[in-house]
Amino acid sequence: MNVLIISTTFIPSVILCGHSQLDYLEKQGKLNYQFVISHFVNKKNVEWADIIVFLRSDSDIDAYVSKIAKRNGKHLVYVLDDDILNVPSYISSAPYYLLPSTQNNIKTIMSNCDTFLTSSPVLLEKYGKDFKNSFLIDEASLNSISKKEKNEKIKIGFAGSIDRAQDLNEILEDAITTIYEKYGNSIEIEIMGAKPTFVDKLGLTHLPYQDGYDAYTAFMSRCNWDIGLAPMPDSKFHECKYFNKYIEYASFGIAGIYSNLKPYTFAIKDEYNGLLVNNDTNSWVEAISRLIDDEQLRRNISNNCLKEAKEKYSLDIIANDYLNKITYGYKETKNKSSIPDLSFVKSIIFFKRVYRKVKEQGLSFPKWLKDKLEKKYKEYSDKKRNLNNLNRLYELLNNKKCICIISPLPNTDDSEYIKRVNVLDEVLKDSYKIYLSGEDRLCELLQIDFIDEDHCSIVYNSYDINQTNEVLNIISKAKHCLIHSVIRFMREKISSDMLKLFELDDVTVLWDTHGRIPEEYEKQANKYTAMITNQLEEYFYNNSDVLICENDELITHFKNKYNNRDMKYIVLNNINDKNKLKEII
Repeated sequence: MNVLIISTTFIPSVILCGHSQLDYLEKQGKLNYQFVISHFVNKKNVEWADIIVFLRSDSDIDAYVSKIAKRNGKHLVYVLDDDILNVPSYISSAPYYLLPSTQNNIKTIMSNCDTFLTSSPVLLEKYGKDFKNSFLIDEASLNSISKKEKNEKIKIGFAGSIDRAQDLNEILEDAITTIYEKYGNSIEIEIMGAKPTFVDKLGLTHLPYQDGYDAYTAFMSRCNWDIGLAPMPDSKFHECKYFNKYIEYASFGIAGIYSNLKPYTFAIKDEYNGLLVNNDTNSWVEAISRLIDDEQLRRNISNNCLKEAKEKYSLDIIANDYLNKITYGYKETKNKSSIPDLSFVKSIIFFKRVYRKVKEQGLSFPKWLKDKLEKKYKEYSDKKRNLNNLNRLYELLNNKKCICIISPLPNTDDSEYIKRVNVLDEVLKDSYKIYLSGEDRLCELLQIDFIDEDHCSIVYNSYDINQTNEVLNIISKAKHCLIHSVIRFMREKISSDMLKLFELDDVTVLWDTHGRIPEEYEKQANKYTAMITNQLEEYFYNNSDVLICENDELITHFKNKYNNRDMKYIVLNNINDKNKLKEII
């Protein structure tokens, strides 16, 4: 079974309401999974999929794809974790969501879907009746710790987007001021992301919001708060949200204090896994003081949270529940109609957007139109140039000995990295080197640049299955792939598609380890980052053909760590081993 998620961007909602579940299920061998950003969806994506999940989808192309997919007999699912049809005007995204065109797109996509999934009981009641099937889902605890570390001072924190500054000012300013004056230097108060006015007034610690879910959770782990604050305004929009703040706090054993409102009343049992309080200053002061003064209560809540995160919200439980619900009512379609090419459709949609912009915002936009047309012309020029470069690259692959290197380009200030690249460059000087980087997720096509007579670079969108397949094809033609220090230098996990390079026939995969996993991961109590890194290291070790190490001691380390697997080892500082490497490539 092939499952495709389509979403406008890869935001935390995508990770929590679909990606993490389906990625886990694919690793369990229960389905095949792909994610694609709406702008990059194409004919092959839609043809490949048996089930298509539209996650908060709202664009013209999403609406069009939902129509042709329905006509093709695909099983369609719409997932929602916010009431995006009723966004308050003071929310930063409101101007977009309140556009008639956006509203129409959302309603069109919903009308074409068979199943509705939501993390909100309120949204389930509000929209579920319009679908054949509708289900409530939970989000998983992806980063649960096993034990809460004790702080010297009691640490109190809040984490939320910049949009939450107004909520903090209105609900918590007086309470935080009172607590700060009452307890002084015996506590620490940190505010992440949103920056309410009282942060500077009281001289509190402000932490920048972390872009990217992995970075955010790793940062939360290091914060190690004892008490977490979760104020929520009393509004129809906010009651439709999910209690994801509880999941976050529970994952790290943080005893939370929550507004006594939906959605928190769906999850919080007062004094068991948190405290529920009314949105008035006295109630917040009393609750915060209580958790500061009563260590036993604080510890009990923390332990109960960790237990729920592990048992009730484990990824295994949440993912299998998700699978049952997206497949409910699914029937395989045997007589499939053809899917049209979406490139032409995207061009039509562009001109429709121009026309709609005129209708919705008037005629006073010559600069906007000029910028749009220039962007389109540049995209056309880039496509033409990159197509020529791709043809040229394949000529090189057919006529030269080439090696593909998954690595950042050697233009960093890291002297150790430069030194390492230079040594490998010298050893591989008879081969044409193709650097591959999947760090720019949103590039629309392979970005191929010839650097000099011996090097070229390719930047690709790791969430676009066609670009990933093209890169895998290039690696297959080159016959050799060197994964250079990827664990230390990649900011996130390699996409699961790119891991298929280990399955390519007649391709030698070399892994340049560049040392052990940095010990600071463990020192910073960043257990989630350490876990991911160790999993990647073990996977690379077990699937690579050749391991390139700095010295014999490192080889011994890996043999002991991974049960002495039979493989080829190369010591980069050994002249004989350098010659072996030349022979391999």
